Amino acid sequence: MRSLLFLLIPIVTLLFTETAYGQTIEVHKQLQQAIDEAHAGDVLVVKRGVYEGPIIIHKPIYLMAEPGAVIDGDGSEYVITIRASHVYIEGLTIRRSAYGKGAGVQIKESSHVTLKNVRIEDVHYGVYVEKGTNIHLVNNVMRGRDVHFAQRGNGIHLLKTKHVVVRQNDISRVQDGVYLDGAEHTTIEKNKVTNARYAIHFMYAEDGIAKENVLTENINGIMMMMSKRFTIEQNTITKQLDYRGYGALIYDSEHVVMHNNTLLYNSTALSLQNGRHCTIKVNEFIGNYRALHSLYENDNAIVVGNKFLGNMEDALIQGVPIAFDDGEKGNYWDTYRFYDLNDDGIGDAPHRIRSMYSRLLRQWPSVQFYFQSPALALLDATESFFTQAQAQGEDRFPLMEVDYNKNETNERSWRLLLFGSILLVSSLFMFVYGRRMKYEKNG
Repeated sequence: MRSLLFLLIPIVTLLFTETAYGQTIEVHKQLQQAIDEAHAGDVLVVKRGVYEGPIIIHKPIYLMAEPGAVIDGDGSEYVITIRASHVYIEGLTIRRSAYGKGAGVQIKESSHVTLKNVRIEDVHYGVYVEKGTNIHLVNNVMRGRDVHFAQRGNGIHLLKTKHVVVRQNDISRVQDGVYLDGAEHTTIEKNKVTNARYAIHFMYAEDGIAKENVLTENINGIMMMMSKRFTIEQNTITKQLDYRGYGALIYDSEHVVMHNNTLLYNSTALSLQNGRHCTIKVNEFIGNYRALHSLYENDNAIVVGNKFLGNMEDALIQGVPIAFDDGEKGNYWDTYRFYDLNDDGIGDAPHRIRSMYSRLLRQWPSVQFYFQSPALALLDATESFFTQAQAQGEDRFPLMEVDYNKNETNERSWRLLLFGSILLVSSLFMFVYGRRMKYEKNG
């Protein structure tokens, strides 16, 4: 009985505390005063209007804003500073931090903080989190200033954080959309980032996932440097067209899995540079100037199950070769010209990654105007049959087009076999005829 009593005491105390201090308070003016006078656990309903910043939150409270509730920093360094755990903010508009420094919201050395349905505008940094744990940034809108990206701060900056969730945010006009610096166990999901230098920037980060994000019209979609154990999946990375830019660049990082992404209309869709144990699988590389770039050594990198469609250049390998198959299957290449006689979905000849067009393109960029023309298709086919140009890489088990039905695949395979047979017979005929003419002339 005594043991049961000791167990009930903390529960009764907690219930009493919530009853005593979990009040709902309407705020019409003097928001900072209302926060200072509130008790832990109170709910402050911030009524419509403009409130003077900066605001400092130093206790666990809830700020629930009505539409039209605005906190104006008037050029202060941080419009809202959170220095407590268990803080929840929803519905506010936060604006006007200092130029060249500061943020709409600073969260420092706090845990279990949530920002939801918040609009942050005309600020340097959007949300700056330092040494925060269990932070949730959900369904917010962040707009930086309309200046050169070098003069902007980041949309969301995570410095030495753990267990942060960044979900369904709309971020634009910032330097980097989401910047991870020493962050651990981070989830970046269903966000949209445009008009940034790097949409998502990983630096010395560990363990996390970037999933179902839309990254468009930035210089780089994903920049990963000195990071490890990340999954990048189901993202749409499109229109990173700056000549300096990439859809994704993985540099000096390890144990990265990139799968089921769509990389569309980028200058270079993906660049691997000194990556280790990176797996690139089941992605779509469509309509890029260059689909894949491998530079330096990418130890134990594998590229498998991907589709390469309509790219001006499928791959450029400048360094140690990488694996384009797993020993059983490779990738689909729309430039593959051979056949599948046994109808197993795998091409009967390896796909050697070499292209006279690619070499011409690097020497004479104007050749791009003849991309996918019949003349260049014939040039590539001729090179495959008759030249010994050094291949940059080899897919030993290239996939046949999955959208073809079996009848179409078989028909194409037999047409290619027939064409090859005719070329072989013609070559033998010309050889025999030439020898006979030479013999008769000398005879």
